[in-house]
Amino acid sequence: MISRIAPWRTRGLAAALVPMLTLAAACGGGEEGGTAAADGSTSITLSMQAGLVPQFEKYAAAYEQAFPKRKVTVESLPDDGTQYIQQLVTARLGEKLPDVLMNVDYAANRLAAGNVTMDLAPWLGEGKDGLKGSEFLPQFVGQYRPITKPDQITGLPVSADSVTLFYNRTAFKQAGVTELPKPTWTWDDMYRVAAEIQSKSGGDVVGLAPPLGTGGQPAIYTPVIHAYGGYVYDAKTKKSGIGQPEAIKAWTQLIKAYGTASPAYSANAASQPKFDRGQVAMSFSVRAGVPTLKSQLKDDWDAEVMPTINGKTTVGGGSYGLSIAQTSKNKDAAWAFLAWFYRNDGGMKIAQETGQVVPPTLDGLENGIWKDLKAPPSNNAVFADAAKNALLATQLPGKAQGVLDEQVLKAVQEVVLKKRPVAEAFADAEKAVNEALATTSG
Repeated sequence: MISRIAPWRTRGLAAALVPMLTLAAACGGGEEGGTAAADGSTSITLSMQAGLVPQFEKYAAAYEQAFPKRKVTVESLPDDGTQYIQQLVTARLGEKLPDVLMNVDYAANRLAAGNVTMDLAPWLGEGKDGLKGSEFLPQFVGQYRPITKPDQITGLPVSADSVTLFYNRTAFKQAGVTELPKPTWTWDDMYRVAAEIQSKSGGDVVGLAPPLGTGGQPAIYTPVIHAYGGYVYDAKTKKSGIGQPEAIKAWTQLIKAYGTASPAYSANAASQPKFDRGQVAMSFSVRAGVPTLKSQLKDDWDAEVMPTINGKTTVGGGSYGLSIAQTSKNKDAAWAFLAWFYRNDGGMKIAQETGQVVPPTLDGLENGIWKDLKAPPSNNAVFADAAKNALLATQLPGKAQGVLDEQVLKAVQEVVLKKRPVAEAFADAEKAVNEALATTSG
């Protein structure tokens, strides 16, 4: 199971989100800009999910110190994914949105369709205030391109959260296993060593946290399906392929970990052994989990690139981002904050110092201070490699996204708990998702 790395990660990198609602305003539209006070002062509001508020209060304080005439007020959004989206949609209807708001990869299309977020592409294209879209890793920015209007960009990623294989050297040693993860590993290698750890330790050490967790994790299953030659969603045909033969190979590979290389299936994530408690030898996670591991895990641990399948990478990932509200009357001031935040000597410097953030820009990956932080982990290069190679989950339009999450969970549970054939369970899941897609406009 992916260590639950971040408070914004309510869908999977594992759960699901829903709600709804045509984008009209771009950077040049309507109530653009806003004006500063006579003395040059500006004031904006910034809303984040509650778990991230303390961190963004630090960013706001640093910004105000750098620019004494600029004020940033940080407000709280619900941590629950469904409530988070609904609150923003409701605020949009009442024209009570903040100036800058938290966006999330899986919610970006809904917020754009709901007229919540503004198109940043024009200003990113011209490099307004030094902030250029070309500096960002394209696949992470791509998560904030609306499905029906891919030329638009409605948010910018805060961190290039890409999955890596974390491993506990102490646990390997305790089990008497000397073969540690390496870049040439395949998934079969990982499973083999995980099973060896469990066998030699008499079950005292779990070899691998379950790749699918309680049954979801798009950041895991999306690249694995692609490695087998399949797809989760094809935007051209508007069809899901989670029940096709290639995907069935992927689901079979992922599900067979339960009870062999990983613990038996449990619908209760809290009951599963935890990597940060030293109970698991290997687990999938992202850079955002590093501070927690440093504070809680006293064993010798490190990270390695994801194992391959058929010679292909299986790195997945996701992000949360920052957007400017379509209704903001302070767009210039909001943009100025973003321009500062993404500078390596601005907000990004503070973000990297926490140990959580892998910068989503090429310059940040190459020159950021995050690589020089005190170990563990010592193998920081894997995070930059993962960010550059990550295959991110494709957004499904409208309600189909929620149906996909529900159906994957249902199919996994039917296979592991009811012993239903993988092909049958996922054929039904694919049918349900495609029925939802057929009635969804975008």
